[in-house]
Amino acid sequence: MNCKALSASLFLSAFSALAWSGELTGLWQEYDDRTGKVEALIRIEQVAGHTYEGKIEKLIPDVAGSAARICSRCSGSLHDQPLQGMRILYGMKRHDALNFDGGQIVDPEDGRVYSCHIRLSEDGESLQVTGYIGAKWLGQSETWRRAK
Repeated sequence: MNCKALSASLFLSAFSALAWSGELTGLWQEYDDRTGKVEALIRIEQVAGHTYEGKIEKLIPDVAGSAARICSRCSGSLHDQPLQGMRILYGMKRHDALNFDGGQIVDPEDGRVYSCHIRLSEDGESLQVTGYIGAKWLGQSETWRRAK
């Protein structure tokens, strides 16, 4: 490959990556830490221009009564609210093409609110979601996969 063709190829691939900028919006599968099975579907949307939020769209398994499960350990306005439809992720802002910071995430298991960092994979098919208090490296991460 000649130098001009290589330069053009590198420019186009860099441009397409910048134009893509990593799409955080969409439907994501969240997995149970113990079983590795899909536990919920989380819908992430862009709101208020530059921030993102996520709500539990569906609890899995979808059995009678699962939609009625509530966040008994949550505090404030989330206390005893149904998990299905609950906003668990909010205030996320794009840091760069693949990283999102500045928001918070609610863990319905313990009712606590954590600072949140999200890293989108380069292919846009998975997220590394890290909830933490204080320093990110002390947090707990889990991988969400884009729902098909």
